Amino acid sequence: MQMMPKTFTHIFSAIVAAVALCSAAYGQAAKAFPDDWFFEGAARPAPLKALEGKPASAITATEWIGSAVTIKDQRGKVVVIDFWATWCGPCVASIPENVALVKKYAGKDLVFVGVHDASAGWENAAAVVKLRNINYPVARDKTGGIGVSAGEYKVQFWPTYIVIDRAGMIRAAGLMPNHVEDVVKVLLAELKPDGPTPGVAEFPAEMFNGGEARPAGLKAIEGKPAAAVRGDEWVGKAAANDMWKNSVVVLHFTAPGQTLSSLELEKVGALEKEFGSQGVMFVGVCDGRIGVDKLRDFVKAKSVTMPIMHDLVENAPKDGAVAKGQTAAAYGVKFFPCTIVIDRSGKVRAAGVKPEKIKPMIEKLLAEKGAATGGK
Repeated sequence: MQMMPKTFTHIFSAIVAAVALCSAAYGQAAKAFPDDWFFEGAARPAPLKALEGKPASAITATEWIGSAVTIKDQRGKVVVIDFWATWCGPCVASIPENVALVKKYAGKDLVFVGVHDASAGWENAAAVVKLRNINYPVARDKTGGIGVSAGEYKVQFWPTYIVIDRAGMIRAAGLMPNHVEDVVKVLLAELKPDGPTPGVAEFPAEMFNGGEARPAGLKAIEGKPAAAVRGDEWVGKAAANDMWKNSVVVLHFTAPGQTLSSLELEKVGALEKEFGSQGVMFVGVCDGRIGVDKLRDFVKAKSVTMPIMHDLVENAPKDGAVAKGQTAAAYGVKFFPCTIVIDRSGKVRAAGVKPEKIKPMIEKLLAEKGAATGGK
């Protein structure tokens, strides 16, 4: 099999070898696949190799032939992305292998996507799809550099095959076409993930304040154990982490006195009345820059029943500014209000949730089977 660098016109021969498979159970450390399954072997481009073990990026496309595919919605499935172009001879030559793979694993949790070069050849894509009987969706990459998606996946040559596991992590980047199935077999044999994967969004972007643009710090805590709440005083009954066992927790960061915070706190308070008796804990964290007395007055005036902790502030900046609280920092919270939803195992499942989306998330987590197994 051959590959074609976009910046060169030469085509070179690649070594093909058969290697015995070893199927690893999901949850163990991911084992690297043999170098000779990849174009250029051990000398393959470092940017491609560095992708492995990292969360898969979204596909950014301007057009689709077939149904659009979003990476975030494929959790629990194995995904193969083929970066290709109609002007690339080796790309077109490998299409029959792609088609055969899709047929062979139909209904077996395999998703295959072709992402076409953004800059040239798309005008011929529909004809190639029809002529070659392509049985998987094909997207046109968005223009930008070598293409937005191609840039995210560090494409160095064409075709470039990327394989993503059931947890949304990149496991192989730059495979030769005849070894794509070898990787697919291994990843399909792995168990489906239990719970969220750190760094991989579980819920649609529209459920969060800011959508896709929400702060990276909030995204980063999802799938990880909930950090300890640290405060200097509780207004209402204390409700620290050691009391969260086997409970779904709604952790709401608020800044009493600010209009938006007051409105959202009322909405969260209404949910507390609805779900407080169903194994859901509602815990407030007050912006540490607001005085404790002001917090007490606010809670009394608004008849807030939710326990609220006054965030702990230490080591104020030397310039005289008041530092944000340590709990807010631990959860990546930079703006108030902000709501974090934590599951029964003590893992953060969603960070920065819109107030109207909190209820469906609570219902989802309450419906999940099993008690806490994770630790804090």
